[in-house]
Amino acid sequence: MPRSAPYQDFANRLSDICDKAGVPDGRQRVTAVADQFGLARETVRLWFAGEVLPALPRLIEIAEAYHCSLDWLAMGRETRAKIDKHTPVYDALSSQERSVVSAMRGLSERRRAGLVALLREQ
Repeated sequence: MPRSAPYQDFANRLSDICDKAGVPDGRQRVTAVADQFGLARETVRLWFAGEVLPALPRLIEIAEAYHCSLDWLAMGRETRAKIDKHTPVYDALSSQERSVVSAMRGLSERRRAGLVALLREQ
């Protein structure tokens, strides 16, 4: 009796966001996603097969890259209607401003507060 994939629901959601993003299907999809995130194809193949889940930092990266909710991607907790909706404020930012926001996400709360204070000083 074949065993079922323990993370098939995640694999289905990952395929769904790849469909929405226009990522080619089949082996090309595995290669495209592996290349996009700098991973081995076997790792990504296991994701699409529902055999393993990405680590949390990678899940966050995937959710950001494909503009979907982390809760939905990882656990299916939100309605599908929220997929592909960007935060309007974030979309209004320039690429340089988005780079600053992305860099700030990697800082501790204390360092973020210090950076904000520095930026407010003109």
